[in-house]
Amino acid sequence: MTNLKIGFNARLGEARHHTVRGLCNTALRACGVLLAILSQPALAANCSFTSVTAISFGNYNVFAASPNDSGVGTIQINCRGGEANMLVTLSTGQSGNYAARLMNSGADLLTYNLYTNAARTVIWGDGTGGGSTMAADRNSTTTLSIFGRIPGGQDAAVGTYSDFIIATVNF
Repeated sequence: MTNLKIGFNARLGEARHHTVRGLCNTALRACGVLLAILSQPALAANCSFTSVTAISFGNYNVFAASPNDSGVGTIQINCRGGEANMLVTLSTGQSGNYAARLMNSGADLLTYNLYTNAARTVIWGDGTGGGSTMAADRNSTTTLSIFGRIPGGQDAAVGTYSDFIIATVNF
């Protein structure tokens, strides 16, 4: 099993492993991305995260009725060996459920979610509780896109909102 910790956070320098940082730069910061890669040894199969691109939602307009769909990132996974394609899952983050992930800025919360498709109709999770998984091809490198959405109409205070997501390759 290989894990990729994805932390939605505009504050820099908080990861203890290889990181890719995204930064928001205005008053209401929906999020930047801090990605930390952790690898664990595997038996028959071996997968590693070879590349990540930052997700940045940019600014969130509390007066907009439409969602903020500007958050898009990728993870690239290189898998070798094994008997079948590997499943890639994302954790729920601090919300504890896939229906509505939460970013926080202190005590203030902002609902968001991560999706497997550009239409943002399939929530990326672990295959339970409304979340779906993605597949990484065996014996090749697979690039998977992560599509984020912050629903419109949320009365959020100005701040830097963050969450922490773990991506796992199951084989």
